[in-house]
Amino acid sequence: MLSSHRGGFRGTFTMRIIGTEVYRFSLPFARPVTVGRKVLPDRDGLLIALRAGNNHCGYGEIAPLAGFDTVTLERCLQDIPSVGKTMKSLCVTCGPLLLTEPLLGMADAPVSSWTEHTLFGVESALLGLYLQAGGGKSRNNLPPFADGTWRIPVNALFIPEPAEEGLERQIRDLKNSGATTIKIKIGRLPENGEIRQIRILAEEMGTGVSLRLDGNRNLTAAAYRRYFEALCDLPVEYVEEPLAEAELEKAGDLPWPLALDESLAGLLDPEEPRPSELDPAVRAVILKPGLLRGLHAMARAVEDAERSGIRTILSSAFNSGLTLSVLGVFSRLAGIPPETAHGLDTLRYLAADILTPSPGLSGGKLEIPAGLLLGRALLNPSCLGEKVL
Repeated sequence: MLSSHRGGFRGTFTMRIIGTEVYRFSLPFARPVTVGRKVLPDRDGLLIALRAGNNHCGYGEIAPLAGFDTVTLERCLQDIPSVGKTMKSLCVTCGPLLLTEPLLGMADAPVSSWTEHTLFGVESALLGLYLQAGGGKSRNNLPPFADGTWRIPVNALFIPEPAEEGLERQIRDLKNSGATTIKIKIGRLPENGEIRQIRILAEEMGTGVSLRLDGNRNLTAAAYRRYFEALCDLPVEYVEEPLAEAELEKAGDLPWPLALDESLAGLLDPEEPRPSELDPAVRAVILKPGLLRGLHAMARAVEDAERSGIRTILSSAFNSGLTLSVLGVFSRLAGIPPETAHGLDTLRYLAADILTPSPGLSGGKLEIPAGLLLGRALLNPSCLGEKVL
């Protein structure tokens, strides 16, 4: 059952938060990244650490992405005094994890004034404490980690190239990656060139591959139809945001399943999200940190979507390895089918990470060192800045 995750706990016990620390962090991109109209050399955010007895420490990331999120880091900083006051000596309950309740049902505290990103960071840290308190055994839905690693399927990325050598390099890298789900950006180059490259990609990858097309709202309805007519025989799982918002309803005119990402901010209630009430053409939703009010609202969205036959894909906005790990573990706790490939192949865009060990990629899966969430991670001091709490 999603909303009451019962793991390895015997009974219920409480522990007290004995320390709350918040630091600025800055992770350099491997190469500057353009988001919206901003060129970002670094990924900036806040790291929250919640400390409890027995040397337990849970970490969370509060990191709206400049150029993408409407909430700013400066706005999140305004929440920090309230977070410190709320967490001071707070007693949290470790027992059945109520994933759809604020603060995961571990505490009853006022959080309504905090931004979505702040609440995500605090609930991420609480999830870490929960896993540590259960010795990592509180995991009915979690994948095994006999070798100290959780493994979560991820989609790889293909971007049609203007140069032939770029196409060959990407296909070679995709084959070596072991990924069987590939996200493809469309609407950036002339249609015929993109269509030709996608067909070459599908042929080279062979049977068993699943394609996710992402239009980033770049296509007209007429162009979208031409892509469908040229590629309808390929194994397209869904098409994400193909049309501009004003034309989005026309996407339902074609039989390709529709997925929404950016549009969800204006369509879902951040506290009580109901994907089941979206247009019937929508068959998948892509959830990123900060879209909804923390992990508990994401769990509510998953519960409603899965009940309605809508797929849930978790994705990263160039987040740190900490958040990728939280999302990977959350995907299992929330009951998302374990074969689902998530959009968590983004750590390669960063030249450093907040915590070590950092997740890796192998065989088309995100490999999460269990120690990262079980209290055995080390801070990377070179990425940390001012202590703000």
